Amino acid sequence: MLQQQLCMSLSADPTPSPTPGTVAYREYDFHDREEDVEQALNDLLARTKDGLLHVLIDEAYFGGRQKYGPTHSTFVTRLCQSVPGLYLWAASVVHTDIPPELRPEPLTVPLRCAPSVLREITPAIERYQTSIHNYSNSGVPAPGDGLSVIRLSHHGNAHTGRWPVDCAQCGQDIAAELHRLGVGNTLCYRDVFVLTRSSDLQDDISDDGGRVVSPASPVVRGLRAAGLPVCVLSKKNKANAPRLERDLQDVALATTDRLTVAYYGYLHGMERRVVVVLSGRNQYHDLSQTDDSIEVFDRLEAASRCTTQLIMVPTPTPTTETNTTAATFAIATTTSKYIDTIPRTSRDEDNPSCIVQ
Repeated sequence: MLQQQLCMSLSADPTPSPTPGTVAYREYDFHDREEDVEQALNDLLARTKDGLLHVLIDEAYFGGRQKYGPTHSTFVTRLCQSVPGLYLWAASVVHTDIPPELRPEPLTVPLRCAPSVLREITPAIERYQTSIHNYSNSGVPAPGDGLSVIRLSHHGNAHTGRWPVDCAQCGQDIAAELHRLGVGNTLCYRDVFVLTRSSDLQDDISDDGGRVVSPASPVVRGLRAAGLPVCVLSKKNKANAPRLERDLQDVALATTDRLTVAYYGYLHGMERRVVVVLSGRNQYHDLSQTDDSIEVFDRLEAASRCTTQLIMVPTPTPTTETNTTAATFAIATTTSKYIDTIPRTSRDEDNPSCIVQ
């Protein structure tokens, strides 16, 4: 999305430079991967022009988990040493262990989330207040409290599976709620995200002949059975990588009018008017996590996705009463307040190296 906006800005420049710059998108995994640091440095040094280089880093992670932070910091330090004319901006959800080459700039004013949504986010931020800044008061009263959060129940005879993603009835219940809200009529399908942490989410998998050999997750089948056009963004693997890249670009630009069901790690910084949250676990990372921790992760990982209507589908715990529909579970992210303000920071030419928090 940022790449597309930058390309549009270059093409719309009324006074083009005789040696115009170009925009390149690169994706690197610095999570305990020194080889990717070397690859990134080589790639960026090759793109340096007349000693100048402008870099925007999204989803930087300098502190917290020990195996994640050092490689990010090493990359920044070495890049600053290698390119004297470097202009570097980084967006990070955490504010600990920032490399000394970067100047911190906390950006904590909520720009679009309704107060009703913010109240679901702030308890998770407070849980990690030593590393994540809480929201600050904008000084401008909100025009209203926003729509009440809707909570659906993954419980009852028609419901199956431990998690909502494994339940076709949950898909149909979500579809009914979306239709009630006017999705497909006054709202576009592209205005909706259905998000989960679950690593079990998948679309239909077909063989070379087009025969489905592994069906889509039950919740996806339930949504489609109700007539909703659905795009599924599941965990990346060799088989689905090309399709996933195409679908991610389509979702980022909101090109196709269809509802997106996704592993939320792919959609940092993107927003939708309506966000549905399905509780779930990532079988690769959450083996030692409690349900309470998973709930906190969900809230932090999704902050800027919901601007208007939040719908939550929690998983009943053993202590949950059979008739309850108000189990506590929410989603949102602190990411939007960082990503959205990067263009402002990019005009700060007196302080070219800074990190947006």
